[in-house]
Amino acid sequence: MSRPTPDKTIRALHQVYASDSPEQASAIYDGWSEEYEEHMRGVGYTHPAMVASMLTRYQPPGSAPVLDAGTGTGIMGEILTALGYSNILGFDASEGMLGRAAAKDIYQDLRPGRLGERLDYDDDCFAATVASGVFTQGHAPLDGLDELVRVTRPDGHIVFSIARTYLGDNFETKARALERAGKWRRIDTSRRYNSTPFADEALISQAFAFAAM
Repeated sequence: MSRPTPDKTIRALHQVYASDSPEQASAIYDGWSEEYEEHMRGVGYTHPAMVASMLTRYQPPGSAPVLDAGTGTGIMGEILTALGYSNILGFDASEGMLGRAAAKDIYQDLRPGRLGERLDYDDDCFAATVASGVFTQGHAPLDGLDELVRVTRPDGHIVFSIARTYLGDNFETKARALERAGKWRRIDTSRRYNSTPFADEALISQAFAFAAM
């Protein structure tokens, strides 16, 4: 079987970006799940490393519960486990992706879930939440940040990437609204980076860290 080219991977991503509904996006990921990691390696996918590295600045490794929002195949979970985070839970809207993540046997709990809807977790139950490559066109709406704030303990950390059309005014408007509501405070912002550096097309993104209040 021939190796995937970066262009093929970008075309697959654009299929998801152009999806008409969350259900359609999930179905695309279901069909892509077996090849997803190989494809993303081919474009030098940087979101998980960027988000994980920012998390380590503020949340020390250990047994405190960390939620991996939009788990996918578990790339983020593998990185966090290697860094010493031992109590990782996750959810994803794609059953195919969740199956791949479960096979790695690194998550304490995995369940179906979708950002933009109420999550199946209690208030204030995580020391930190991370979301890598999730807040972008055709994936999760920015309103999904409300749920990440809800399930994160006061003074816990919410670390995530923002990409494509959400960057700039769209995200900043949402961030300021949550700040005015006393829900979180900003503690860190990365420089903009290319989340697919080996592809011909640059997908410009940014990572952020907030503390829940």
